[in-house]
Amino acid sequence: MKQQKIAITIRSFGTDPDCLEKLKTHFTISYQNTNGLRLSEEELAIAMRGAHGVIAGTERYTEKVIRSSADLKVISRVGVGTDNIDKEAARKAGISIVNTPIAPADAVAEHTLTLILCCLKNICRYNSAARIHNVTTGIPPGLMLKDKVCGIIGMGRIGKRVAVILLAFGCKVIYFDPYIKEEIPEMQKAGTLDEIIAASDILTLHTPSLKGGERIISRRTLPLCKEGVIIINTARGSLIDEEILIKGLKARKIRALGLDVFVKEPYSGPLENFPEVIMTPHIASNTVESRGEMEREAVQNLISALRGRES
Repeated sequence: MKQQKIAITIRSFGTDPDCLEKLKTHFTISYQNTNGLRLSEEELAIAMRGAHGVIAGTERYTEKVIRSSADLKVISRVGVGTDNIDKEAARKAGISIVNTPIAPADAVAEHTLTLILCCLKNICRYNSAARIHNVTTGIPPGLMLKDKVCGIIGMGRIGKRVAVILLAFGCKVIYFDPYIKEEIPEMQKAGTLDEIIAASDILTLHTPSLKGGERIISRRTLPLCKEGVIIINTARGSLIDEEILIKGLKARKIRALGLDVFVKEPYSGPLENFPEVIMTPHIASNTVESRGEMEREAVQNLISALRGRES
């Protein structure tokens, strides 16, 4: 296996130093991204030349990139989402895609809770005000999390962990997931997406992108929301219509937004102008503990996948 080449294209790698050493014992590392920046399509195509496998981040593996990589067999993603990979192009090229769905669940759930609390308590706005010795002007009072109706859309590993945390805060948790048929104790199952949207004080999204680019928060569904709803998205930017969010903020239909993901990243746009919007740059899973675990899982996935191809 030593003759096989590996490209590490993710913009940050090495939280666990043993991961790099483990890769070196199995492969020749032909490229490692050390500039801390997400590679462009052209840079990625060059970086992957001759590579049989890659340790990937959120850089975009387009059809052009995949077609330029004749030797590529495995894309091992550090993280859960694979929306940045053209899956059909990978399938046609016989390239396997593996990810790390287990490691980031707790970190993303905690980040979700952090966004919820910051939105409820106006933490970011009070922090800014305190630094100029003016702690109240123009900032509405906060709200309690206890007794709020929290709607969770998508009850995979992250959604379930968020639910447990919210129950501990004394929330009423309702959920919608068409793939879960059984009732979950202590929670209420919504029959439809519209039902959970209409019932929730706080909506938090934990589902993959929907087929055909359908939006959960859209021109049709925003009017269904409660007045003063709080919306949290740590899943996929494509799940919400950003223009509709702006209209909802201006009309005070939306009290606050907590966003870690956007349609185009890094985000630059009008949402930056609303103090009630809390934005983080797609880093919900970026803790020392979860990052190390994701790297270890991605490395093992790559080794197993390439070894399986040899057998």
